[in-house]
Amino acid sequence: MYEDTYGKQISDRTWYRVVAGLKEYFNYQTEAKSAERIVKLFAGLRHKCPSFNFQKSDFSERYKAFEHFYRMGDTKCYPGQFLHELAQYLQINLEEVPRSTKHYWFKRAGLKYSSKELYSIKNLSLVAFVAAQWAINRKRKNNVKQTQIVFEVRKQLCPSL
Repeated sequence: MYEDTYGKQISDRTWYRVVAGLKEYFNYQTEAKSAERIVKLFAGLRHKCPSFNFQKSDFSERYKAFEHFYRMGDTKCYPGQFLHELAQYLQINLEEVPRSTKHYWFKRAGLKYSSKELYSIKNLSLVAFVAAQWAINRKRKNNVKQTQIVFEVRKQLCPSL
């Protein structure tokens, strides 16, 4: 079932890792009625967006962004509205995000960026997942810069350090 939806075969070892991730993030239980739906949902997401992988660093933080928007259901909105909401959620300044980056987020989520098209927020949740990595990297970069600035200021104030 997973392999059919995902589109390629996986090893038993990989399957065990997938099941562990499903249990952690999707409350997966093998005997539950929802088990098949959960497996197919994850395989479909993984097929659309290869970085939707439990083994990747920062998955948990990125998944929170995905889940936040996915739970909104099939509400429709335009990309501009969604990006505004996404920027608020990720605490980023949308004006600092290059236009090409926004298009990249949509492409990685398997969607075409069209400002005139209405999208289901549920479908846009993968855009949130991809964008969250950009936000995480941006915050890390800013933290490194701040640390360097503090170090330089200390060095100037106390040259003996």
